[in-house]
Amino acid sequence: GGYLAKARRGELRLRLPVGLVYDEAGQVRLDPDQQVQDAVCLLLETFGRTGTASAVLRAFHAQGLSFPSRPAHGPHQGELVWQPLTYSRVLDVLHNPRYAGAYALGRTQQRQLGSGQRRTRQLGREEWTVLLPEAHTGYICWATYEENQRRLRANNWRTRGEGDSTPPREGAALLQGVAV
Repeated sequence: GGYLAKARRGELRLRLPVGLVYDEAGQVRLDPDQQVQDAVCLLLETFGRTGTASAVLRAFHAQGLSFPSRPAHGPHQGELVWQPLTYSRVLDVLHNPRYAGAYALGRTQQRQLGSGQRRTRQLGREEWTVLLPEAHTGYICWATYEENQRRLRANNWRTRGEGDSTPPREGAALLQGVAV
């Protein structure tokens, strides 16, 4: 109960994504390293201009740019490491509400399978445990974040149709898929 109460007030300290840090008072601030701020801003601005995650990735690769990371495990734990940008990393940044200044908890749900493996499932925003927009300074405003989420959903060919349907693609069973 105490864990959830603290989270609902936005006081539970969670691991922050790269580009955000805790200051001495425990408040979330933009990373003081200007290169880190510039890299995050460039990623978000490029998405705003191009509208697709793959275009962001192509732009970074075409310019030979790296993206910052702070590994949670391993020999470089917590250190600033510059790595080539990956598609999944672009999506992680674009889907993370912390970059919009929001405090969020419970965006995923983990389940233990009988084989001992864990299955992680992304939850819809209405299922998140805690969401506090404008909890701290962000790189973008909340309205921009929501517009980005709308664009990402529209770009995803798996969810473009009604509900969870997919549009017909290519392949031997295309006619059958259209008929069904």
